[in-house]
Amino acid sequence: MSAGAPRRRPTIADVARRAGVSQAAVSFAVNGRPGVSPGTRERILAAARELGWRPSASARALTEARARAIGLVLARDPAQIELDSFFVRFLAGLERTLAPAGYALLLQLVPAGPALDAYERLAAEGRVDGFVLTDVEVPDARFELLAEAGTPVVIAGHPAGESPFPWVETRHAEGMDAAVAHLRELGHERIGFLGGPAEYEHVQVRLARWREAAGEAAGRAVHARPEHVAAAARAVLAGAPALTAVVCTSDPLAMAVVAAAGEAGLAVPQDLSVAGFDDSPLAALASPALTSVRVDYGEFGAAAAAALLAAIAGEPAPAYSPSAPALVARASTARR
Repeated sequence: MSAGAPRRRPTIADVARRAGVSQAAVSFAVNGRPGVSPGTRERILAAARELGWRPSASARALTEARARAIGLVLARDPAQIELDSFFVRFLAGLERTLAPAGYALLLQLVPAGPALDAYERLAAEGRVDGFVLTDVEVPDARFELLAEAGTPVVIAGHPAGESPFPWVETRHAEGMDAAVAHLRELGHERIGFLGGPAEYEHVQVRLARWREAAGEAAGRAVHARPEHVAAAARAVLAGAPALTAVVCTSDPLAMAVVAAAGEAGLAVPQDLSVAGFDDSPLAALASPALTSVRVDYGEFGAAAAAALLAAIAGEPAPAYSPSAPALVARASTARR
């Protein structure tokens, strides 16, 4: 070999020659399949370590009859993803678990709705070994479709009713309790709610916790679809009696309320306190900086991926103890 020439990567044939066995025996040994004795298996694994050889993901997929990929279908406009701190952190958590296991994430963005065609196509083509479901709806049409397909599924969220699939969930509802308690402690007696689409289970949970925590201080509740956020923000501020605070289910919604307040001649936080959710990078950079609730969505994504890999392998899901959310108080909330 001439100086500076790239070193050839070892192959399964190299491992077989060093261990004195067939290539099939190497495949059996590294994939944990029967057919080789314990001593031979150890000799093969030692040869693989010495040569620095590992089976490629595609080769393992063929051997295992698996795609070694999981599917995540999001009903989102691509432009929304970069502003959605939940999915940025959630995707990072998924990858934190999938990459070391040799699995890839197949992400598809589709128009708003349950996107049943995308799930059906991916399952039928065998392009994924299972799905993580987010944005759980009430009810959710995906459950029946994927149960019939027999594809492993883990739900990232809490199903509203009976579910054919295992699920994991954060303690996000406690975050709404904390936001409302913060506003009550500041003396606010008329607290409104601006939430995302009403069909989402997590939005309904936060709505219920807002009502319970606010009690007699609960004001108007409005839901916002992505294409009508500005109008929804104006609507929650409209009417009498005037609100003294608004709690939102995301930071972009909270920023829309701040903008609507400015249009109405209200100063934040002097006339109106506003609290967001998810503690996105936007929260600290906003003017005024947003009070927001931080939930560890990276931890959540890692737990969802671990549960799905266990389901694919036919094993019980590992234990998951979600951490408590944290309220981060900033300049958008103040005492009455």
